[in-house]
Parts: sequence; C-alpha cells; structure tokens
Amino acid sequence: MTDRVRIAHIGVTYPHGEGYIESLLLTPGVELVALYDSDPHTAKDHVPAELQYLEIYDDFARLLEKERPEAVLITQPNDTTSRFMAQAAAAGAHVFAEKPCARTASELVPAVDAIQKAGVQFATGYTRHVSPAGIAIKDIVDKGILGRLVSVEGSWVTTSVQTRGPDHPMFSAERNGGGILHWLGCHWLDYMRWSTSAEVTDVAAILGTLSGEPIDVEDTAALSLQYDNGMIGSLHCSYVTDRMPHQLFFGLRGTDGWLRWDYMAGEVELRSALADWAAGVTQVLRFETDHVGGYEMGDGVASLRRFIASIREGRPPAVSLQDALRVLEVVDAAHESSRTGRRVSPVRADQASR
Repeated sequence: MTDRVRIAHIGVTYPHGEGYIESLLLTPGVELVALYDSDPHTAKDHVPAELQYLEIYDDFARLLEKERPEAVLITQPNDTTSRFMAQAAAAGAHVFAEKPCARTASELVPAVDAIQKAGVQFATGYTRHVSPAGIAIKDIVDKGILGRLVSVEGSWVTTSVQTRGPDHPMFSAERNGGGILHWLGCHWLDYMRWSTSAEVTDVAAILGTLSGEPIDVEDTAALSLQYDNGMIGSLHCSYVTDRMPHQLFFGLRGTDGWLRWDYMAGEVELRSALADWAAGVTQVLRFETDHVGGYEMGDGVASLRRFIASIREGRPPAVSLQDALRVLEVVDAAHESSRTGRRVSPVRADQASR
C-alpha cells in the first residue's frame, strides 16, 4: 500500500463527473489510476489533458480486476449507482458515491449490506456536512443557543428544466427515480436532519410537473415535515428560473433564537436571547472561503479529504450509510404522500428488508 489512495473514477460523462475528477486532482493523498464510462469514446473528450494517459474502461468488473483500486468514486445515474457500490465493495474497494446513491431506499439496502460486510469505508456528496457554514450551524444547535427547536425550513429554486435540458437522466423516472427531490432537494433533507439531530416521522407532500416540458418526474415540490423532537419543517424546491445563481435558503427557529442561512452569499444571521445573556444578541457570520475549484468549489475537495482520512486514519466519515438511507426514506415517503394525498411515515428500509 502506498501513502496515496489509488482511486478509480466511475462515470466521466455523467453530471458532476468532471467536477469530481477536478476535485480528485486537487486532493492531497490521491492517485487517480483508471476511469470508467459506458461510452469511452465520448468520455475521452471530457478528461483533462493531464489524465489522457489513463485507460477508460467500459467494463467495471474488468477495471476492478485489472487495476485493483483501493477506492472508487462513482458518479452514475441513480438506477445503476447502488449496483456499482455493491460490486466495488465486494472487490474490497472503499466507496464514494454521488448522492442520493439509488432511486429508492430499498434499492440502496443491498449496497449498504455489501459495504458493511466488506468493512470498507463509504461517503457521499452531501457537502453541507463539511462546509464551514454548515458545520457552524450544527455547532450552534448542539450548544443549545437556539433553545428547543420549533421549526426548520429549506428552499432551493434554480434554473428551469428547459435550461438544463429535458432529455437529461435527471428528468427520467426510470433513470433517476424522481425529479428535483432526488437531484437537489435531498441536500436540504439531509442537512435538516443532520444539523438538528432529528428524524422525520411524517411527511405531507405535493409534487408537480409544471414546466410544460415532456418529463415524467416532479420539477416542483413542497413538503411539510414532522420531526421526532416535535419540530415542524418545510421544504420547497423548483426548477423555474431562467439563469443562475441558485436561490438557496435555510432557516431554523427555537424557543431562544433563530438563524437564517443565505447559502449563495455565504452568510448566516443569528439571533439568540438566552436567559443568562444581558440582552438578546444578533450577529452575522460570514464565510468567505477560497475558491479552490472542483465540485461545489472547495466542498468537493473537503469531502474527499475527509474520505481519505476515513481510509487512512479510521476517522468517521462525514456522511454515513444510515444518513444516505434516511434521506431516501423521506423522499420515498414524499412521493407516496403526493400520490395518495395522505401524510406518510417514512419506512426504515434496512429494517423492512430483514
């Protein structure tokens, strides 16, 4: 074993593939040893000049056998990601997979079992777990600065289906499992539970396809969420704007204070009125991080550094297998709620399958 982790990247041409390849090149302790894509000829045009020497496989089993990577980074459509995860784990490779890792929670369970059986490390791209603002907010909550949590909300409004291209796999129920919840909303669903250490107990959702484009997944979603700590949450997502930037917001309120995170501005406004303070205090926290390139600017590299640390140092991963399952369980419940018009309780997939 060398000091550097030998990683194969799986899925060059899929969205975020190029961003993650750039992140790999920027991450200390990484040696990129091979690439996989179902269309190697097209993929070659997406590979940086300094990596043109790498073989691009179209047979994943052959890549694993010939290259024997210590880890893989998977950016594949949701209908194939879980299978690649399980196959890699069975070969003894650590697994970093693009979120949400499957179309449904039950589809992810075999990969969870394979990873746990092999004893390899896992990570996925819920980058708020490693972003400075995301970590700071969780620390504020854990210290009780907001008091007992009462409400949480997230919103993600972004460029339209037409702008992104309706033929993309993200707009295919067969490939992606769903629409904006699987592609973007899952980020906030994950962060809402992780930052508050609370689990969703009930979901009431309305999902719609309102763009007028020929797609069979939701492009707009509104969710109401009940949590096991009594907190009530809401999430709104929509593909509707004609240009960037995204409109991203996270808000959290408690009995002793509140905060709001303007994600794109890197700014968190915090208000607390704890009884042992002389008076209420409002402050603005700014996070002007360096743009280092790659996926999600510096967050992709930060995620990979944490992944490498989990392999080399045994450090807990930034995002666990259970985190990935819990998000998909909520997404499953949202689709069922919208279909039936009823409140739905998420089903623990890893228990239901036993």
